[in-house]
Amino acid sequence: MSGLMLKLAPEERFYINGTVLVNGDKPGGIRVPGPDVMVLRHRDALKPHEVTTPVKRVYFTIQLLITRDLDEAETLPKLERDLAALAEAFAPADPDLIPVLQEMIRRRSYFSALCYLKQIVKLEAELLGEESNTALAA
Repeated sequence: MSGLMLKLAPEERFYINGTVLVNGDKPGGIRVPGPDVMVLRHRDALKPHEVTTPVKRVYFTIQLLITRDLDEAETLPKLERDLAALAEAFAPADPDLIPVLQEMIRRRSYFSALCYLKQIVKLEAELLGEESNTALAA
């Protein structure tokens, strides 16, 4: 069986294709078989007030694409520009870091992109000399 497997806590909220769903009263999991399904766990979502850096803005943009609060056709060109700027900024630390992310976005693997971005949020915080104070640090 291929696809994305999500483990869910009791009563955990998650989004599938822009619809909010809630797990039952016991831990569970779901398998998302297709690559065209947009998935986001509520615990992985940034709140607007947490979007304080360029990497977090990219994360939040992808999050809003998953929840269908942004239109892909309008958003992807700006997202590509933002990623190009990040690629330039992170090239000294790791020249392959952002190109990997860009490929995930081209494939519309948004959940994978968010998971990958978590490590970049941590790196950004280290480079800026800040602590990451969001749920992404967990």
